[in-house]
Amino acid sequence: MDLRRMKYFIAIVEEGQISLAAKKLNISQPPLSQQLKLFEEELGTILFERNTRKLILTDEGRFLYEKALEIVEMLDQTEQELKELSHGITGTLNIGTIPSLGAEILPIKVKDFRMKYPEVTFQVWEGDPNRIMELLEKRIIELGIVRLPIDKEIFELISLPDEPMVAAMSRNLEFNDDPDFVNLADLKDKPLMLLRRAAGTSIYNQSMYDIDMVKSACRDAGFEPNIICESSNLMTLLSWANHDIGITIIPRSGGKLIPDSKLIYKRIINPDIMARPSALIWLKERRLSIVVKRFMEYFS
Repeated sequence: MDLRRMKYFIAIVEEGQISLAAKKLNISQPPLSQQLKLFEEELGTILFERNTRKLILTDEGRFLYEKALEIVEMLDQTEQELKELSHGITGTLNIGTIPSLGAEILPIKVKDFRMKYPEVTFQVWEGDPNRIMELLEKRIIELGIVRLPIDKEIFELISLPDEPMVAAMSRNLEFNDDPDFVNLADLKDKPLMLLRRAAGTSIYNQSMYDIDMVKSACRDAGFEPNIICESSNLMTLLSWANHDIGITIIPRSGGKLIPDSKLIYKRIINPDIMARPSALIWLKERRLSIVVKRFMEYFS
């Protein structure tokens, strides 16, 4: 089985069209179409249905795609491990993260990792949890840092430390003398801006929002929160808070996104409100590169 044709086949599957795959592979379309035809002749089977504008995998094609990914990943890992034996760990780590955790957890881990493995480079993607999980399923990235929930039938995880929710406000909207804490009940009637998890369309998306958690805590404390804004964009909430529009309630790590701002961050107590749990995740059954395995050791 020709490895080059196998890689061409993977690209065609992932792009959905031969023209797009050719562009990704930096080759012209006719030779790629010919290579696909030769690959099918070599295997003695049809890999795609061709009666629509978009190529659709046959059952045989779907089976081969899964096996081809395993084979290519195994060969890539073998090559990487050989390089490690000869020259130490090198390569690129592809990782996705939600912005808040990417601003707090990731820099610490990367700094420590690069002290030991200075030849490793990074490709980083940011987005909401649904976007990160989609990138993992498409095998564009190998690791993701997200907030739960996730589909544990699809992903493995390493749990990350819990963190509290904080009230972020400008000095003009500060209303108590405690520099570090604010009672939840004291937020009654205050103009609040809450973080909402972006809705996803994937099979693992679940409707669990920080905003619902905060609303429930306020109601349990005996008041209906005065919500003036809901957003899935944490930077929007911080910017509005910085312009005296309202007080935003966010995970503590979110404050690291604009470290030089003049916002005040106060942990919410009585009761404590904790952010949704977070985790380092990866695709089940995927053969991870040696670089990824070494990086994961810094999270255990």
